[in-house]
Amino acid sequence: MFLLKSVWDNILFHAKRSFLSVLLITIASSAMLLYRGFVEYSEQGLALSFISNSGHIQVSMKSAAEPQHTDNTGTALLSARDMEMLRSIYADMPAVKSSDAVLNFQGIIGTDTDTAVFWGAGYDSPQRLGATEGTPVFAGDQSLVLGKALFETLKLSTAQEPFVNLMSSIGDSGLLTGSFEVSGWLDTGTPQNDAGLVIASRSALLDFFELKDSASYMRVYLHKDTDMPAAQAAFDSYFAEHQLPYQTQNWKERNPSWEQISGLFRNQSSFISIILYILIFTALTQSLSASFMERLGEFGTMEAIGLKRSSVMQMLALEVCLISLAGIIGGIVLAQLGNSLTEIGNITMTPPGYTRAYRLNFYITLPAILTTQFFIFLTGIISVLHPMYTICKHSTVQLIHYNGS
Repeated sequence: MFLLKSVWDNILFHAKRSFLSVLLITIASSAMLLYRGFVEYSEQGLALSFISNSGHIQVSMKSAAEPQHTDNTGTALLSARDMEMLRSIYADMPAVKSSDAVLNFQGIIGTDTDTAVFWGAGYDSPQRLGATEGTPVFAGDQSLVLGKALFETLKLSTAQEPFVNLMSSIGDSGLLTGSFEVSGWLDTGTPQNDAGLVIASRSALLDFFELKDSASYMRVYLHKDTDMPAAQAAFDSYFAEHQLPYQTQNWKERNPSWEQISGLFRNQSSFISIILYILIFTALTQSLSASFMERLGEFGTMEAIGLKRSSVMQMLALEVCLISLAGIIGGIVLAQLGNSLTEIGNITMTPPGYTRAYRLNFYITLPAILTTQFFIFLTGIISVLHPMYTICKHSTVQLIHYNGS
């Protein structure tokens, strides 16, 4: 208790010095935490965008199964019986949150004056994809939402209730043609994707072309991302055991670019993190160490009036611990405040290669807090090693008259 009171008195006596030290640690702590939060948010956001589009796991017919029943991409289609069987399998798996069916189709789309190649998909709940302008497609609607670039290529306008003509083929139905209303357009942020994107209602497509219930694949969404390997293995094992003609692919296999993008992003962020850690380590150790070295005469005086050298060392360690903890708490609060301000201010950023701006956010997790703040605390401890060594090396009289030599 005596040591704690003495340390507190020292902090108050050197209030300005202590405040600047705490402020430095607070800024360093929040900077590390916000950067880590930005990296986590960017990587998780990228993963979630892929998962939202393709599901955690996709289940489709094996390529060799019923080759006469394929979509126009050459993929065997799931029948109504197949989908019913798969839904019953999903219902017995606690890890599965939901599932839906997707019907791929592609071909030529055009108006009276312009045509273009398109690649589209019919969804059970197409309204979830929304529309940047106009009205989203709802289940059962015989209308389409086009990608922004495709919408502009066809010179359409939502104010005129435009119609387009499609020529495609689904399954073994042969060539299909039809006229659909365009209810809006969607900007996904990727011009290459928007150049041919068509979103439709799966049920409306089947009804319009008078086709049997079918789908290219089923998307399976899980409660937890971490359950994906086990869930996929369980599906594959069940299909093999019961000799069912289905195959699975997870979202990473469906999106091979994820590994390349994620790997490049991790390498870049790791390199920047190393530089940031080195700068913060150097700044904190230099500042805190110099602050304590300037007080060596004070520590020598404490020894002269009867305080044991071991007690002086303990006071030094306890003081840096309290200052570091105060700075860490301040850093966490400042980081959370910064995160809240970006949300309130609706600050956005446009990633390279994208045309759509996304909200800037920081995904601050408990592991991120623990790792970054442990580094800050450890740096604070290391910063007093040199002052401690100096105190041990010199006598009381030398400490009182210490001038840095």
